[in-house]
Amino acid sequence: MSWIPALPALLTTAGLVLIPGLVVAFCLRFKGFSVLALAPAFSAAIVGAFGVLAGILNISWSIWVYLAGTAITAVAAYLLTMNKGRQAPDTAIADDVSPQAEPGSPWRGVWLPIAAAGLAAAMVARRLQQLIGQPDNFAQNFDNVFHLNAIRYVLETGNASSLTLGQLQGEGSLGVYPATWHAFAALTVQLTGASVPLAENSINIVAASIIWTLSCIFLARTLFGRSPVVTLAAAVLSAVQIAFPFMLLVWGPLFPNTLALSMIPLLIGIVVMLTRGARLDSDQSLRRSWWFALLLGLAGMSTAHMSSVNALLVFVLPLLLAVWWQELRKLISTGANARKLTTFSVLSVAGAAVALALWVFLRPAFYDSWGTSQTMGGAIGEALTNGPMGTPVNWLVTILAFVGIVHLFRIRQHRWLVVSYAISVTLYVVDAAVERGFLRNFLTGNWYQDTYRLAGFLPIFATVLGAAGAWAIAQYLMKAVGERNARLRRPVPARNLRALGAGTLAAATAGVALLGYFGPVQQYIQEKMSLYYFNEASPLVTPEELELIEQLDEYVPDGTVLAVNPWNGSSMAYALGGEEVLTPHLFANPDPERRLISYDLDSFSPEVCTAVEDENVGYVLDFGSQVLADLAGDEYIGVTDVAGEPGFELVASTGENANLYRITGCD
Repeated sequence: MSWIPALPALLTTAGLVLIPGLVVAFCLRFKGFSVLALAPAFSAAIVGAFGVLAGILNISWSIWVYLAGTAITAVAAYLLTMNKGRQAPDTAIADDVSPQAEPGSPWRGVWLPIAAAGLAAAMVARRLQQLIGQPDNFAQNFDNVFHLNAIRYVLETGNASSLTLGQLQGEGSLGVYPATWHAFAALTVQLTGASVPLAENSINIVAASIIWTLSCIFLARTLFGRSPVVTLAAAVLSAVQIAFPFMLLVWGPLFPNTLALSMIPLLIGIVVMLTRGARLDSDQSLRRSWWFALLLGLAGMSTAHMSSVNALLVFVLPLLLAVWWQELRKLISTGANARKLTTFSVLSVAGAAVALALWVFLRPAFYDSWGTSQTMGGAIGEALTNGPMGTPVNWLVTILAFVGIVHLFRIRQHRWLVVSYAISVTLYVVDAAVERGFLRNFLTGNWYQDTYRLAGFLPIFATVLGAAGAWAIAQYLMKAVGERNARLRRPVPARNLRALGAGTLAAATAGVALLGYFGPVQQYIQEKMSLYYFNEASPLVTPEELELIEQLDEYVPDGTVLAVNPWNGSSMAYALGGEEVLTPHLFANPDPERRLISYDLDSFSPEVCTAVEDENVGYVLDFGSQVLADLAGDEYIGVTDVAGEPGFELVASTGENANLYRITGCD
């Protein structure tokens, strides 16, 4: 299958991510580039919240639920901001206090950031196309067994609730699991008839190429204004780093985490807007718009992946502390009375307590399977040169980010951003280089002590700092050219200088984009393409195994369950063929009867046959003893390599290792 026939699925997914959020953004009276940048987070909020509500009300997840949720959210947004004569929220960016800001209409120049986002999205999408190969290919790795089967679970059960999706792993499993990513993919299947793998690839490409680049541009423009240099630099730099979005689409793969992380720069930008008190205090409806945007953003991001909430918390902490210190100094300098000081103190303590509670309790169960991967010095070097986890050094991003840091300290603005970058570096270094123990778990346990996840945070700050660095270099060059021109006997007209500047900017953008596009990312993609290969050596599902999966409905009666070994890929019959399987996930928590069948089916003892009848198991899908990893134990020996054993009748076969057996030993 070529990528041309896949366009309907890709475009549908993009529409699902953008259009409902655009409606809500307009109802909140946002204008300019903010409308487009905020849209994906608003759409994710609707999917996450109404997926849960539909699950509670026992309403099947569908486009109609999504549209109803969009209408309800849009009406609430409109009613919240009904005041007439209010200022458009996006003008707060136009009138930014930073010297790089440009005044004017929020719609003035909106096509530049859109074009910049389009350029970055095209760069990312092209690399992902190369990584995936064919649009129906899928990552043949651990977590994808769950993700593909979870999409099928949403389609089969109609339940897209983050409160219950985890039940796919079996009875006794924690039901809570972020479902927004899976719900988007399920909608794509429902609307276009795309395969589950194609729908998965569609939401991944949209998240990595569209949501991520829009978020980074939004944050850079919120901090440093509407300068074309800032906009273009943020766009290009967001597209040329390995640690995000590419690494998380390979390691794991961490698909819901990718969707959540792609929204973090946007949420940081919203928090930045809310800290501009003087601007927002002059227009309360403007403040309400941004508070509602924060609420929706948190809902969308958290139902994509809950760990993103603590990431946002720790990364905006330096900004919040800076604002807190300014407010405290203001209270003291103005001689505030005891009541105001007491209120301020109580709110400060309460805020700190809430933050600490979120950090300690809003985390997954203890997980400590990965040790260190680097020395302390090596980890610091990897983080600061934007080459984490042994990936190539990215000198382009590193140099621009370093210039940006120097520039921010020189102009004494947004220095909290450098502290936030230092926090992301520290988290990475601790996880990569500090031995297992309390410190490592306390600081990085929110992300399973997984260094790859923590590496994904580094590009957030490298991108915006690099944009600031590009602006600083541009300022220096413009000043030098201006001074040189002023010394000429016949100075070049200002109009000609502006044309020269525009041409130089276009050439520089093209040069930087090409340098980044053919830089470390190209090498990384070439090295990791094998993860998505679909051939006889594929570790999860091979062509002959898929051929048998596609024939199962000819042999297996409706409602009959297949006994499978998820480690050899046979559990993918659920995701790829819609057949019910006994164990849909590698780390499933099966009940005793399912465990008994998987381990001891070939004994056909009375207990086993009773379990077979209770679970309505009629067939074994046997893909042999080649497993995804050596972590597989002997818990599935009863349903693996059963050829020639009594009690099993061969029904269908495609090649040596793909066989379907009917269970006859309990007849």
